[in-house]
Amino acid sequence: MSKVFGTIAAVILAFSAFVAWKNQVAYKKQIETLHTSQNVEKSTKRDLAKAQKRLKDAEEAKTRHIAKKVEVDKELEVAVVALAKAEKVVVALEEEYKNKETEIANADEILKGLPNPKELVPKVKGMRSDLAEATSAIATEEAKLANLTRQDKTGKERIKAIRELMRLQTSGESFPNLSTRISSVYRSWGFVILSAGDKQGVVSGSILNVMRDGEVIGKLKVTAVESGRSAADIVLDSVPEGISLHSGDKVVAAHKSEKKTAPAPKAAPKAAPNPAPAPVQ
Repeated sequence: MSKVFGTIAAVILAFSAFVAWKNQVAYKKQIETLHTSQNVEKSTKRDLAKAQKRLKDAEEAKTRHIAKKVEVDKELEVAVVALAKAEKVVVALEEEYKNKETEIANADEILKGLPNPKELVPKVKGMRSDLAEATSAIATEEAKLANLTRQDKTGKERIKAIRELMRLQTSGESFPNLSTRISSVYRSWGFVILSAGDKQGVVSGSILNVMRDGEVIGKLKVTAVESGRSAADIVLDSVPEGISLHSGDKVVAAHKSEKKTAPAPKAAPKAAPNPAPAPVQ
């Protein structure tokens, strides 16, 4: 009986060992399958990452190509416009070329009746020389004419100035732009010496104003004129009371209206004879 149990136990043990071996083999296969799946998963993830990167690169390249296409389209539009303009220019040039050909043909017809160019060259040179001489002569005559015109203008201006001087001298008026100073005052004789004469526009018999601080403080009547100085009587009652004339006072020509209203000069009071009166400064 014990042998039966022993046999059964051995069979059970053998079966258990067989089952354990089978389980071990199946476990190894499962582990290998798991490792294989994990490797496949890693490989798939790497392939997926690469595919995603390629997709991203492709999308970026697509965006760049679209932008480039837009630029190329714009450039193409500009080129088409330029081409159209160029075609118009070419057509115009062709038309002009045809016209030039016609002109050349007409010129050839005209030249057929002209003399030999070898004979014309000396004549043309001679004509050019004559033309140059004529141009030079014209320029010389124009320069002479311009000079005569300037001289005529200068002469007219001088004549005008002389006539004005004669008019002023005839009318007893000094030049309107006259401006001088009293150089000496002789109160005892009632006259002054001016530091200007006929060269500066002083006219004998004219009335002059003595100015101080922009106001007229007296009037003078010119009695004698030389080239660089003149003498003038102090017009009585023209100098306000309390004011006296001094050397250095400004003297200008009086206006016509002032000359007409200026009082007539009175004879200066006689003084004791003096051989050489000293000027009062």
